[in-house]
Amino acid sequence: MTLAATALVDLTQAKNYLRVDAAASLHVDAEYVGTGSDANPTFTLDNTPLAGSYKVWVNTAGTPVLQVEATDYTLATATITFLAGHIPAVGAIVTASYDYAATEDTFESYDDELLEQLIAAATKKAEDYTGRAFVQREIIETHIGDNKQVLKLYKQPIVAESISITIGGDEFTTWSERLSIGRLYHLIVWPLDYEIIVTYTAGYGADRDATQPLVPDAVQAVLLIIANLFENRTDKVDSINISGLGSTSYKLPSQAEELLNPLRVNIL
Repeated sequence: MTLAATALVDLTQAKNYLRVDAAASLHVDAEYVGTGSDANPTFTLDNTPLAGSYKVWVNTAGTPVLQVEATDYTLATATITFLAGHIPAVGAIVTASYDYAATEDTFESYDDELLEQLIAAATKKAEDYTGRAFVQREIIETHIGDNKQVLKLYKQPIVAESISITIGGDEFTTWSERLSIGRLYHLIVWPLDYEIIVTYTAGYGADRDATQPLVPDAVQAVLLIIANLFENRTDKVDSINISGLGSTSYKLPSQAEELLNPLRVNIL
């Protein structure tokens, strides 16, 4: 799968956002640092520990003894230096536990296809909730006439000039609009049971890079939804039951709702 051009965020942004609290998730329980030689006071860790997260043990006679920083050793970047009188004896095993920060390639093993699907789903969820398209594109909608004057579009067109309408295959030009709320008005009524096809352009920017600065709250909301889906935090759900089929639709995270609410179309 290739990430859709209409997705509001890219893979790198999604991966970086999912790295929230990386220090807690990237943890070393017991790294073998080396063996004492009775002369070498320095040992090097595989990673640079986060401040306050590290512990060092020296195992002599089969018993690991927790070392005291500044008394037994000092730590600079990833280098442990044992102080005079506290250098591990020959054969003593030095181990350490610590947290360390994620690096840019931490997520190379992630399933990119899964994340792309989540990005597409999160973007659609946010667009459906707001009634807006984010990245500009042509929208084609099919409606069935209901003998009423108002036709509600699913998205907000950019300009009336981008709208074209066919009814029963014939072009229709006698209509008015309120684009701010995505409504089209027939001068009489939209004919009952006729197929009405509406084509128009919707969206904020021509591509993802141009769109993101225009809707920063929507970007943040989409990232929140991705995290919600990825971490399977579905404690709040709305269920819609269809006869013969069970269907569950997950609610937006409350923070995402708050971010997206200013973009929502007012329903008259």
